[in-house]
Amino acid sequence: MPLPDWKKVLVVDLGFLGDTVHSVPAIRALAATGAQVDVITTPVGAEVLAMVPEVRSTWVTPLRKPSPPWWQGLAQISSLRTQKYDAALSWIGSDRNLYGVGWSGARERIARITGKNSWPARWRLTRSVDGKDRSMPVFEQRLNFLRELGWSGKEPGWNFKIPDSERIATGSPGKKPYLHLSVNAASTPLNEWPLDDWAETLRQIWKEAPCLEVLATGAGSERETARLGDFSALVADARLKIRTERCSVGLLAAILENAELHLGLDSGVLHLAMALGRPTVSLFRESVGRPGWAPRGNRHYVLLRDCPCNQTGRNSCDGSRALCLSKISPTDVARAVLAGLPVNLKG
Repeated sequence: MPLPDWKKVLVVDLGFLGDTVHSVPAIRALAATGAQVDVITTPVGAEVLAMVPEVRSTWVTPLRKPSPPWWQGLAQISSLRTQKYDAALSWIGSDRNLYGVGWSGARERIARITGKNSWPARWRLTRSVDGKDRSMPVFEQRLNFLRELGWSGKEPGWNFKIPDSERIATGSPGKKPYLHLSVNAASTPLNEWPLDDWAETLRQIWKEAPCLEVLATGAGSERETARLGDFSALVADARLKIRTERCSVGLLAAILENAELHLGLDSGVLHLAMALGRPTVSLFRESVGRPGWAPRGNRHYVLLRDCPCNQTGRNSCDGSRALCLSKISPTDVARAVLAGLPVNLKG
């Protein structure tokens, strides 16, 4: 059965940077059918989707921890229902997304079900799609959601349109070859690696690639800014450039687009770099969802360690230091980076 001939589609996609990046191919696939596509998203998600011309408009919903009270979204729901969407879809199987679909007022209300959803969240759906397979890349999982509904097109990829103003704003570095580095993980400090290990990694990289500059960015929070300051003091080398202020997603995309390689953690920045076609080296804890989030292909190198916390459900780490990630050595990371750099930068 082919995908229905929907004219107006609402995608409910309440996630952060990495979530929204992985949704872009499916959003573009929907738009390629001729449908007008609007998206309910978060503030950072709206910045990603501003680089996707196929999105007609975004409905921005603040998402934070703890979640805002449900009644704060009533005015938005009322406005959504006036749009008379043919379909509302969500391939993110959380209750918050299911509620957005169910109360959208769309004629067809379809969402991914994970098995953990409450019955009130499922109540107003007209159809559900099983979403328990987490072994394939997340963007492929979302395209498979559309295939379950009858879509049979070709994978459209990302094709971001980065504003020229953001490219101009990248500044230095840009004339010299540089590596983009992300030492912070907004989701949890347990995805982070010790700063002294990052510093030693750069020293080993510079022994083989002395002309390479390194640009480290963060999200602008007090904690991340402090970590970047400590990191700069540890490295004490002019080849390390630090941007402590938050970069817009468009500016971050422009920085990544020009980088020789992205080095970092399991974070949204990694997924943006992957979508932009940049080589990556990343550090991961093993988890059930890791196969979907870790980049694949010969341009991506993932350093992975077993994680007892994820296996047992109990945090056995001391404070916020991830014991599993600390077992990755700076030498391992430096070798992976040097293997991914162009030959002319080494020696």
